[in-house]
Amino acid sequence: MRPLIAAARGSRLSRAQVGIVGEYLRRATGGALSLRLLAVKTRGDMVRDRPISEIGSRGVFSGEVNRAVLRGEADIGVHSLKDLPSRLPGELEIVMVPPRGPPGDSLVPRRGLPAVPPEHLPRGALVAAGSARRRNMIASSAGPVRFTYIRGNLDTRLHRLDEGRADYLVAAEAGLRRLGLQRERYVLPVDRYVPSPGQGIIAVVAPRGGEAHRILSGLTHKPTHLEMIAERAFLEAAGGGCGQPIGGLARWGEGVLVFYAAYYDEDRAYVVRLEGRDPERLGSRAAEVLRRESPL
Repeated sequence: MRPLIAAARGSRLSRAQVGIVGEYLRRATGGALSLRLLAVKTRGDMVRDRPISEIGSRGVFSGEVNRAVLRGEADIGVHSLKDLPSRLPGELEIVMVPPRGPPGDSLVPRRGLPAVPPEHLPRGALVAAGSARRRNMIASSAGPVRFTYIRGNLDTRLHRLDEGRADYLVAAEAGLRRLGLQRERYVLPVDRYVPSPGQGIIAVVAPRGGEAHRILSGLTHKPTHLEMIAERAFLEAAGGGCGQPIGGLARWGEGVLVFYAAYYDEDRAYVVRLEGRDPERLGSRAAEVLRRESPL
């Protein structure tokens, strides 16, 4: 059959993620499926002088990609799941996910500085952290440090870090690995530094009931799919977006989902842990418990 046209952002990381999906599909179908990239520029790529929380919500990196699919210019859209809003437009739905990458964040030092955990950051260190969750997450553990933001794709942020725009950068570990970047860094433990819901998951969206939906829905990686359902249920129940300092992570193992939910004040972290088998119910319950035990 013809290659499926995959709309995605044009960054090196997005291209790498399309490659990961393509390789997963090739292996799952014995080479019967392949992808061709349609690079799309998004609002989040074009507006780089402000934090994401000031220009919109999770949709700033996904809206144009999804519209390309809805217009029929592409068969599927390939996204970082954490960029997707909790509700998708039109007839689109997430039809499959490949196996998840590492879900957590890492603290990356400027070249020449040591890789240390947040509590060992030097006094007055300048930390680049674009979201409220990342800023408060580090502040709740670190001593007196300062914060800034560096916009742009991951390559750009690392380049500006080494130029001296900051001393440390908080970045998704999955992105660092997918780009093959051999940087010293401290990988933050996910049970304490809970990542953004969906982090490390690549989501494939397609119109409900279409050919791509029919072909791909049976190929999803089931453990990752269950984690995704739980985390998106949590996000919707918590009312979360880029502006909320919350984290949510589900991990599947031995027939049970473990869910970590967190709210981060500047001086305190509120983290809860729950278990369950029904992913949607577990995610919603995690939001309810977190709301009772934190300022959420």
